[in-house]
Amino acid sequence: MKSVGEIRTSQLVSTFGPGSIMDLPELSVVIASHETWDQGRCKDITDPRLAKKLQVKRILTPPVPESYQTSGPTLPAYRFPLWFVCPECRKLGQENRFVRNLETGAYHCTCNDKKPRVFPSRFVVACPRGHLDDFPWFRFVHAGQGKEGCKGTDMYLEDNSNSGALSDLVVKCRHCNVSRSLEEAFRREGRGLLGDCKGNRPWLGQGNRVDCDQPLRAMLRGASNIYFPVASSALSIPPFSSRLHKAVAALEERLADVTSLEVLRQLMKMRSLLHELGDFAPDEVWEAIQFQRNYRLGPEQDLLYPEWQAILDGSDGSDETDFETEEMAVPGSFRSWVSRVIAVRRLLETRCLQGFTRIDQPPDPITLILKETEEDLSRISPIGKNYRPSWLPGIETRGEGIFIALEDEKVREWEARVGITSGKKMESAFRQYCEDRELTKHYVPHFPGVRYALLHSLAHVLMRQLCLESGYSHTSLRERIYARRGNNQDMAGLLIYTATPDSEGSLGGLVELAKTERIESILWNGLQEAFLCSADPLCAEHKPGMTGSLNGAACHACLLAPETSCENSNLFLDRSFLVPTVSNKDFAFFHI
Repeated sequence: MKSVGEIRTSQLVSTFGPGSIMDLPELSVVIASHETWDQGRCKDITDPRLAKKLQVKRILTPPVPESYQTSGPTLPAYRFPLWFVCPECRKLGQENRFVRNLETGAYHCTCNDKKPRVFPSRFVVACPRGHLDDFPWFRFVHAGQGKEGCKGTDMYLEDNSNSGALSDLVVKCRHCNVSRSLEEAFRREGRGLLGDCKGNRPWLGQGNRVDCDQPLRAMLRGASNIYFPVASSALSIPPFSSRLHKAVAALEERLADVTSLEVLRQLMKMRSLLHELGDFAPDEVWEAIQFQRNYRLGPEQDLLYPEWQAILDGSDGSDETDFETEEMAVPGSFRSWVSRVIAVRRLLETRCLQGFTRIDQPPDPITLILKETEEDLSRISPIGKNYRPSWLPGIETRGEGIFIALEDEKVREWEARVGITSGKKMESAFRQYCEDRELTKHYVPHFPGVRYALLHSLAHVLMRQLCLESGYSHTSLRERIYARRGNNQDMAGLLIYTATPDSEGSLGGLVELAKTERIESILWNGLQEAFLCSADPLCAEHKPGMTGSLNGAACHACLLAPETSCENSNLFLDRSFLVPTVSNKDFAFFHI
């Protein structure tokens, strides 16, 4: 096995997870299933809340070398695509049409004495269920031209000009002299030329395929919509962030047969079996075991409300290693609208990759609940052979953040005023959005409400302003929205945080901005910037439902954030919910 490139571990649970295509200096590969990873080089992540929600026994980090001096690859990948093109003679073919250099592994064409190196095709095909395959060059050029019986392999991808347009690329079979512009493959009416999906899953190994009846779509190998990761995340909060609960979670398998406190006492006396629990009293350990065993399993488990409570309750500092908060005074000019400002000095986030989608962006769990029949599950491609694996890959990131809670009574008054007008428009646009994409077949739509849109818009305003004040880039900040009403679980708050995989976490620059005088300035300046947008009046006049959008007054110039920073794909945003705009002065929450 040869090492062909490098990748950051954090990328393996996001952009370049199993099933994604990665361009390397020498070749193009598809990252192999997590089931092929060397688990001996992976480390366990103990996050009972996230593991129980995803119904997996373990969450493991991607494999890493034991030291920087360790040679050899740690992460399996398969060569993909398997069709190549010569940059000089434009010959198309699989590896058997070219000569391989045994030392470098590269393929070369024999069209001249220089033997130019050939490169992987830029074009592949995929289907909405995540299957991936080489572009069907032979079928595409022969279909419908009366030459389907051609047995020749003399295929070329000719470039008729220097414009780079698809219409200039022509696939030609020199054996039977038929040709076709590649532009036809990307037209809706030309998709029939590609044939039916064969259900190929190259990230699971050569020849792995399943039955599929979905239409194929021609795509560029490096297109942004060829891989959308589906991931879940959770913060480590009390009591799970304590040393005791971390130890119990790590020993879950060994503690599975402990049925009573007396059995636990006997086992703890035999220190060779449970030496990790030697610093704790048996009564405390038994209580922690019962607490974790009784924790709710499956998608019904709520990750957000316990986090909301934990942040409001704060940390006592006694046994917490990954959760520390500090209450700050609410700025005087915002006391009518803001109830709490809390600096989260230390936080630990676990992010776990569940699967991925292609072509269409993954439905957000905030707004869509998967029905979870077998057909529904197939809408999200598994990173392994099973839709319900026993373990999943994940990473831990440490950092800091600023938590802001709004006055719930003020939010309720605002909801009553806005919900019957603009709120109804946004909800109606959301229903239409789901129907247009046929999401209702596999998901139960859930409109998050105007409370969510208010907090989401405020989070984006604050992230933009925090970037200017803290020096962090916009892509290094993330949001976590706590918005709910009813069932005695009312929430109206947000967390803006930054986190890195480094063991020391971030540098503390964000927490400094949570101090009363600094956060007051940030809130004031951010809301002032939201009054006007450089795209006004067009931006301010935009309403939910226009051009199929779920946003109101929001665009790239004022509210939209990088996809890595936003938890909901830049949906449900409207700055007129925050402050008066040039087109709408009636829905503002803040009056400053």
